[in-house]
Amino acid sequence: MNKALRLWGAPLRISDALRRIKAQSVSSSLPTAASGYAHRADAGGAAAAGDLLTRFAVVLLSSVNAVMWEVYTESRFMAAVWAIIAIGFAVWMKRDVARR
Repeated sequence: MNKALRLWGAPLRISDALRRIKAQSVSSSLPTAASGYAHRADAGGAAAAGDLLTRFAVVLLSSVNAVMWEVYTESRFMAAVWAIIAIGFAVWMKRDVARR
């Protein structure tokens, strides 16, 4: 069986396969973050626009949810929770844009 695997060029062990995969993945053309992985928004294009629109939707919907909790249920606590979530996301978006 090992001779057949060698003839087909298949690795004999999983560790050999992982070494080959790692060697191929190191030559990535995308810029990498400190952790070694490329950030989706750094790629630009549709991925960055999608991230921005998703964050904007979270801020908008959290704000609407805060208003609805205050108006319809008169629960100031839950309205404050949703307002804090919206403000937190807005601050995160601002810092993320300033960091790039």
